[in-house]
Amino acid sequence: MIRQGFILLIALFPFVSLFLVAPSMEIGNVESIVHTIGLTIILSGINVWLATTFAWWLLWTESRWKSVIEWLVFLPLFIPMLATLFGLYLILAEVGLIGTYIGVIIALLVVTIPYSIRLAYNGMAVIGRPLLEQARLLPMSRRVVYVLYPLFSRMMRTIALFTTVILLSQFALIQLIGAGLIPTVTTELYQSYAGNNRSLALSNTWMLILFPVVIYFLLSGWNRWMVRMLKGRLQ
Repeated sequence: MIRQGFILLIALFPFVSLFLVAPSMEIGNVESIVHTIGLTIILSGINVWLATTFAWWLLWTESRWKSVIEWLVFLPLFIPMLATLFGLYLILAEVGLIGTYIGVIIALLVVTIPYSIRLAYNGMAVIGRPLLEQARLLPMSRRVVYVLYPLFSRMMRTIALFTTVILLSQFALIQLIGAGLIPTVTTELYQSYAGNNRSLALSNTWMLILFPVVIYFLLSGWNRWMVRMLKGRLQ
């Protein structure tokens, strides 16, 4: 019991100070909220799509290049972020994508997609090939709607949440690749800290917490509704 309490204390300790000062209701930059919502939706959708399709390929392929491709895809997980960021900056600068929305999306994809693929692959491995082999006998549309989506809905929700958390944690990447032209809630948070505006910084901090919480409940409600609807069709 003492160990569990100690772990709980460590987990909740950073949030104690959030209740010591009343946050302001002011919004520093509405554009930053719009950019954050747009990046979250686009990045989560692309991550779910690419991660599930590539993990499915890894699960079923018998190619001799499978281990090499898998190693290359997961290589960014073992390389310091600053090294990846510097190399990415040089490439995007050559093609003129620094300071653009597309450049920021590509940079965030490089950071998030290895984690998403690992989550998707582990989720499929837990379900196991025998169950998925039976699903392959169905037509593509019925396989996706009635089997794969109910099985992978929680995994997709986890990928979307993980992608959102990484996006909201990236200040240096967005600031460097976006050249200061793509403001997000994270960049606004750092600027409010630098300007010693404690009340605004606190409100931005609560906004960082609010984004993944809202996404979690929205996706949970959507998944429950979809699964209930599909069960009704099968009865």
